[in-house]
Amino acid sequence: MATQTYVTGCAGVLGFEILRAFDAAGLPVTGISRSALPEGAAALPHVRVSDALHPGWLAPGDAGATIVHCAGLSDARRRFGSIGELSQEITRPQTDFVEALVARGWRGHFIYLSTAAVYGDTDALPIPETREPQPKGYYALHKLAMEEALLFLAAQHGFRLTLLRLGNPYGTAMPGRERGVMRLLLDALASGAPFTVYGSGETSRDYLHMDDFCAAVARVVTGPLPAAVTRLNLGAGEGCSLNALIAKLEAATGRQLNLVSEPSALEVKSSVLDIARARRVLDWAPRVSLDDGLARMVAGYGL
Repeated sequence: MATQTYVTGCAGVLGFEILRAFDAAGLPVTGISRSALPEGAAALPHVRVSDALHPGWLAPGDAGATIVHCAGLSDARRRFGSIGELSQEITRPQTDFVEALVARGWRGHFIYLSTAAVYGDTDALPIPETREPQPKGYYALHKLAMEEALLFLAAQHGFRLTLLRLGNPYGTAMPGRERGVMRLLLDALASGAPFTVYGSGETSRDYLHMDDFCAAVARVVTGPLPAAVTRLNLGAGEGCSLNALIAKLEAATGRQLNLVSEPSALEVKSSVLDIARARRVLDWAPRVSLDDGLARMVAGYGL
């Protein structure tokens, strides 16, 4: 019998997609969130709680449960006054949550959604998991701090831990919640409003379709992993520049963007992930090409 899986933060995009995919696959899963699931979404196994970081929702018999932890800081652009403020407001409640799980007797598998942003800028592409992290923003710093705290707690208490460093997931079925540059480009294509390209537009990003992301997480949950602690990059393993993305969407919609260019001294370098370890460990590979994923988004948008 498969182990029960809990998905915290399932009212957010990534948690919702995992919950939806696992339920469709017949896996034993329950979503945990403070907010209701979106209107129009299919009925899913979900428990709404006042605080997803209080583990009272963990059933007494689920000491070996898998927890896919999506609850937490989701705004990559949010700024803080200091590292101390970030730690007190965001990081400490997250680590308190894991320590509370352990205090309840839980010793299962903890899967943490981190980010490729922990690597910072590098000219050496693609980026392997062995690269020394150099986070540039508060969001990446928080994710890296959580990784280190979880590594410490896993070693102390003996639970399994998987850290997933994500590229740029896109293509959600969650009503009205698609984020990121693709949605902004589609909005501009539909409205004719100007779209500003800051910098050269030639730096690349690694875009992973949500179907491939969920398939990888399912492999982490259901498949044997070679070690008690696993760190994996999850991306497409290929880069696409903003200029190329613009050209693809213009070709797919038959429309032309009203582009405005502005110089930027803060242009972030390209980020493309080395996914060889994920391919090998999970026996997984991305299946949805960027062109196919964009075509799905264009059709869903109605352009």
